[in-house]
Amino acid sequence: MTIARNADVVVLTPTGRDGSVVERVLSESGFTVRLRPDMAALCDAIAVGVGVVIVAEEALSPAARGRLLETLDAQPAWSDVPVVVLTGEGELSQAIPRPLAAVAARGNVTLLERPVRVATLVTTLRSALRGRQRQFDVRDHLEERRAAEQSLRESESRLRGAVLAAPYPMMLHAEGGEILQLSRAWSTVSGYGADELKTTHDWTARAYDAEEAAEADARIRGEFDLAEEAAGASVAAGERAIRTKSGARRDWEFHFVALGRLPDGRRLNLTAALDVTEFKSLIESERAARQQAEAANLAKSQFLATMSHELRTPLNAISGYTQLLALGIRGPVTAEQRADLERIAKSQRHLLSLINDILNFAKIEAGRVSFEIHPVRMSDVLRDLESYVEPQLKAKGVRYVDDASGCDALVNADAEKARQILLNLLSNAIKFTAEGGTIHVNCAEERDMVLTTVADDGAGIQPDKLEAIFEPFVQVGRDLATPQQGTGLGLAISRDLARAMGGDLTVESEVGRGSRFTLHLPRA
Repeated sequence: MTIARNADVVVLTPTGRDGSVVERVLSESGFTVRLRPDMAALCDAIAVGVGVVIVAEEALSPAARGRLLETLDAQPAWSDVPVVVLTGEGELSQAIPRPLAAVAARGNVTLLERPVRVATLVTTLRSALRGRQRQFDVRDHLEERRAAEQSLRESESRLRGAVLAAPYPMMLHAEGGEILQLSRAWSTVSGYGADELKTTHDWTARAYDAEEAAEADARIRGEFDLAEEAAGASVAAGERAIRTKSGARRDWEFHFVALGRLPDGRRLNLTAALDVTEFKSLIESERAARQQAEAANLAKSQFLATMSHELRTPLNAISGYTQLLALGIRGPVTAEQRADLERIAKSQRHLLSLINDILNFAKIEAGRVSFEIHPVRMSDVLRDLESYVEPQLKAKGVRYVDDASGCDALVNADAEKARQILLNLLSNAIKFTAEGGTIHVNCAEERDMVLTTVADDGAGIQPDKLEAIFEPFVQVGRDLATPQQGTGLGLAISRDLARAMGGDLTVESEVGRGSRFTLHLPRA
């Protein structure tokens, strides 16, 4: 039964008159008084909770005295209820009577000889009540501590369970090195079970080579011992090379966390580890593969550049000799021969254009293209664009609509590279626009960009091919029966140039309705 905190003065006197007198006198002094008719009722009150007991000597018959002593002996360890016994006049002038001596020896008993002065009784009771309240304080403290310890034990048990089931290596250990719990993953990866690892020293002795063990033990103890850290503090210890039970070398990344304190006062610490061996191997493999790919790409670019230069020399010779023959330097030229020479020259120009595309692409990939980026007006870039492609427009009967001539926006760009991109877009638009079609060019400002769009009303591009057209050597919408020609490098080169200037090249298209290519350049 729980004893309630109480400040009542419980009184047992053999006569009702004595009890009523005591009740009146003590009530006037501010005490809460409860009269009890017999010893059984008094003992019941003690069991439930009282502040102090007053009992007259004549109420302590052998049977009543035995019942009182039994009740006092049954108190919990923290409780020692004060008992004031009012003795007969003159009884305390010599030795304490034997019956009272037995009670005084086994309880917190104060003997007051009657007649008792009111002041003496009041001060005695107040002192006894103060002591009794301290007992209740001790009781409450002990109960709070027991509850806290129980909560801590339950929390520790839950933490042990969580550590045990953790999917990666975890160790729960106490200040000083005792290992309280290992995760199954720790034992699985390292090969060392809980029966082998009782302390952090056991771990360092096994996980490190003999020549490293002493230094490692001192270092790991410093890392494991977080007694000076505040609860919740964490320490990232970085990577450590460890040796498993099978002798394999593994790379673990350690992290240490200071938790609360155990009931015995020791700090509870948590060590978490992540096996990064495979991850590091993967990173190293990816690094090596990337270096190989970069080397191969560089070799490819160098090969393309070299081959392009080598091919341009004989092509220029073909052009020169074709012109000489056409001028009649080697004798008269018939109309049929002149037509053949024109076909040779046209094929030479086409082949030279293809080689120039490959060379430009190789330069971009090799990072050998230089840019002169400065503020330039888009009107200067757009000026005379139509004149560059006028022969192509007339040859296919395609109409050119210039909606961008009034664009006076300033952009940060290389004017020649920007013009090269737009000419490529125009050339493509003419190529894939049917006879009698229309090409629109317009310019607009949008936030921090200037957008120049080349739109056609050609066949359009399939949605799933819109990104592929910017890949090198990809030609979407072409087959062996179509007349369009090229390397498939124009758009790849154009987008790389646009991005190198801080912009971009995008496309929108609808099959059967045409395509819109937009050059984005940053505003100056």
